[in-house]
Order: sequence, then structure tokens, then C-alpha cells
Amino acid sequence: MKNGLKAIHWIIFALAAWVILAPFIGDDILRLFFGTTVDQVGLIGMLRWDDLFIGLAISVLGLIVVTLEQPNIKTAGLRAMHWLQIGLGAWVATAPFALDFTIREFTWSHFVTGFFIAIFALIQINLEDAKH
Repeated sequence: MKNGLKAIHWIIFALAAWVILAPFIGDDILRLFFGTTVDQVGLIGMLRWDDLFIGLAISVLGLIVVTLEQPNIKTAGLRAMHWLQIGLGAWVATAPFALDFTIREFTWSHFVTGFFIAIFALIQINLEDAKH
């Protein structure tokens, strides 16, 4: 079970890395695969800052949990970090709607990535509860 929890931590870390990278490489991906470009420069600039800070926060929380988690010790602080990851994942998923994205590809990328971050963080909580 411990290896399963570690794997989930690393999955969340990888998803957070995508949140950080997507606004920086998204225009290139759109041009390469869809033949379109993003015409909303201001929106992409705002998205880069939002995603950078949110992705870093999710990554740092994940790294702290991976580093401090011990097999038989359950602390409220580590559990709170999982709940923070759920909240940040929910923000990533809902940000396109709150910030009124008009770029369908970015909207779907954010929604799916944020959804999975929140779901995997919830799975972590459930696995930790089942462990004790």
C-alpha cells in the first residue's frame, strides 16, 4: 500500500509539472497539432503566472508529503496538505470557467488535469484512512 501512495504522489507531481509547462508550450502544441495559434496574448500571460504558482504549490505540497510521510504515522498536517491539493486541483479545473477562457484546448487541458489532481489527492486520503 505504501508503494501505491508513493506512486500517487508522483502522479500528482507529474500533473503539477504539466500545469506549470502547459501555458509555456501550449501555443507550440496548438500550432503543431491543430494548426492554430493563441490570439489572446493577455490571457496567456495571466495563465502563465496563475499556472506557475498553482503548479509550484501543488508540487511543493507533494514533495513535502513524499518526504515527510512515514508508514505508520498519520498526522493532521500531512492530511491537510492532501486537502490543499484537492482545493488547488479544483481551482485548476475551474479556472478556465472563472477566468473566461475562450481557448477550448486550454480549457480541456486545465479541466482534466485539475480533476485528476483532485481525484488522486482524494484517493490518497482514502488510502491513508484505510491504512489506519
